[in-house]
Formats: sequence, structure tokens, C-alpha cells
Amino acid sequence: EIKNWAGPIAAFDPSEVADRMAVLQLVKVYALGVDMHDYDLSRSVFTDDAISKGAMGEAAIDEYLPKVWGGAQAYAATQHNITNQHLELNGDEARVLSYAIAVHKAKPGSDMTNLTMGVQYRDWCRKTDKGWLIYRREAVAQWTETSPAA
Repeated sequence: EIKNWAGPIAAFDPSEVADRMAVLQLVKVYALGVDMHDYDLSRSVFTDDAISKGAMGEAAIDEYLPKVWGGAQAYAATQHNITNQHLELNGDEARVLSYAIAVHKAKPGSDMTNLTMGVQYRDWCRKTDKGWLIYRREAVAQWTETSPAA
């Protein structure tokens, strides 16, 4: 519920700071893996039983992520810029909304176009014995813009 982030905003319990920082890193590590062409890095932020939902439907992470990955890797380069993040922490569970501007540059000479999109990652996370992981993701495209390849 978006109203959970309404003001006034109370100070965070200092004992939560490390958990809050860890949870906010998850989407950034995912994006780094995509942009650096490191599938295992992107996959590492999800639980084994994670579910993802987005433009390609809804599926288990090991079915869904390779499809997203393949689409991104068809471009010469991508750059996922994580901007605003909103976090709700409840003990060993967390919910995070992360906004991103994802830039996809077409390979020179290809029939593809450049693609830039605004995305909202909606992640549900849990603390495991090894650290925080995403167990459910919804990726929602907010807008898209295309341009000719250079």
C-alpha cells in the first residue's frame, strides 16, 4: 500500500540501518549484473523459489530471468540507473519500490532501435541466514522511448 510511505516520517531505529542498506542494494546489484553482462550476479539477488512478473508474464525466476536477460543482451550496451527507492522494513521481511531509467543502445548496423524506459521494480524481500534476497518481483514499465541507432 503506497500510503505506508506517507508523512510524517519517523526516525529509523538505528538497529535497522544495516538491514535497510542491504535491502536497497539488491536492485542495484541486479542492475549491475545486467549492465556488466554477468548473469550470475543478477541471479544472485533472488531466492531459489523467487517469482517474477513483468512484460513477459509471470514465472519462476529461473524461467523468467533468462528471457529478460536475453532481451537486454541483444543490445550493444545497457545502463540501468536506479533513482528513487522506497523501503518498508518489517523484521525479516521488506518491500521496496525502486525507480529506474533503463537505457538500451542498439548494436551499430542492426535493425534495432535504441530503447529508453522508465521502470518501477516492486520487490518483496526476506532475510535469510546468508543475507537479504528478493523472493517476488514485479517490473512495471512506466514509459518507453525509442530512437534510431547511431
